Amino acid sequence: MKNESIWNVNVRSVEREEICFVPNTEWQAHVQGFRLHFNTDLPMNLRAQDQILITVGECGLPTWAAFIGTVLDCRSDSILLNTNPQYESRLVNARQFERRFSPLTSIKGAQNVIDRFGYFPPFHYDEISKVCMEAPEQGDIKKKLSVTIRHTSTGGLEQLVDLDFEDIRHEDISPAEECNICLQLSFAYEGEQIRVQLDAVSGFSASFLCRNVVVQLQDQSHDSSHELR
Repeated sequence: MKNESIWNVNVRSVEREEICFVPNTEWQAHVQGFRLHFNTDLPMNLRAQDQILITVGECGLPTWAAFIGTVLDCRSDSILLNTNPQYESRLVNARQFERRFSPLTSIKGAQNVIDRFGYFPPFHYDEISKVCMEAPEQGDIKKKLSVTIRHTSTGGLEQLVDLDFEDIRHEDISPAEECNICLQLSFAYEGEQIRVQLDAVSGFSASFLCRNVVVQLQDQSHDSSHELR
């Protein structure tokens, strides 16, 4: 996709910086972030909410590692990064960024989700309450997968999130069960399509390519009864 980008970087320093998602709302949350300062300016097409692959050290050496982070703030000479704190000591040795996915660019409705939660969640340990596959046997209508996830905050707040994946192909999808818990939902560009990976703690899981992703927050008055098929 046109949004794929790779940048070589030279990190000058790394500082801890607290991140407060959606302050002064019921979904407010605090996490530990990291401000990376660079010796050279970054390209201006790196944007907030981009999910990047961070490569550190030299390939083939014990110092080499690669992990995912989300960019939350971009400046010409620094970024604020949300990533697993276990990688803090490795960040100063970052050598390359690769944009894997940009939800604001490639998911219709992503801005509303980000406005609510402060970021596009990976839905760690959230319940999948609905799965529906539309697979016409004839005609030009493509396969479509609809999934509803019950996103739960650290404070116990719940929000139903509907995701529609359109024009699905090359799928590997397991059947829904009585208990379906998401381990992580992730996205990556693959050619002109989007690679969707939904890993499970239990029950429904899926890996496939699709052309379009649409997300919508459900009205809290919506009937939240389970509908798995």
